[in-house]
Amino acid sequence: MQVSGQQEDKTTGAMRQQILVAGADTEALQRVLPVLEKHSVDIHRKQAGEAALNAVQNLSVVDLVFVSYPLPDMGFGDFVMAVTGIVSPSRPPQIVVLVSKADVAGVAGHVGHGVQVLPADLPDKLLERVAAKFLRKAPRPATRIMVKMVVKLGVGKVLRMAQSVNISASGMLIRTHEHYPLGSEVALEFALPGARDPVHAEAQVVRHAIPDREGVKGMGLKFTGLAPEHKTRLERYLRGQVVDEDS
Repeated sequence: MQVSGQQEDKTTGAMRQQILVAGADTEALQRVLPVLEKHSVDIHRKQAGEAALNAVQNLSVVDLVFVSYPLPDMGFGDFVMAVTGIVSPSRPPQIVVLVSKADVAGVAGHVGHGVQVLPADLPDKLLERVAAKFLRKAPRPATRIMVKMVVKLGVGKVLRMAQSVNISASGMLIRTHEHYPLGSEVALEFALPGARDPVHAEAQVVRHAIPDREGVKGMGLKFTGLAPEHKTRLERYLRGQVVDEDS
């Protein structure tokens, strides 16, 4: 397990899954965490809902969100809506809510809409097996493509080339020695592997990579504008990169 970092799995050439864990340290959550730690994942731990939403905003990729119910500072429905709004309504991360039988009614209205329930009062071994099933999807392979960037700086613009480290429906992490301020606006052009026509997107710098922790010097970009046809092509490509471990 790697806590709060994003590393490449050296054995598969794939980026490790990014798992966000939100909520109080309940007994049930303490039983689930060791299950997650057995897998090749990066775990980002946040106690409060607002802190978890900030993590979703700042991370370039979030594959799975485990929520210990109830959250201490906000309603579960508000949290689900906020996660979808921050990432991408068409491809938000799956949310797994750890909830006792007595509290199931509080989350029932969200089940099936990107939300799955993990009963907190299952016997230990069964809880471990069910929790592990949510990690059956293999990490998304690293996508290394050249990206043309036009960065808007004040009244001027600069053209730069960079290499992507990974890409999702909501943004990408790029490898570059350039360091632009958070919030900088960027126009992107890149060709997906096997595609002839490039994808054009507007994006914003939302974080700077930490080389010592992530093994890369670069920036996290969040897409802010993507034409429908380009969005469809990107999502089709991403679906083709997610491989089930049992296949």
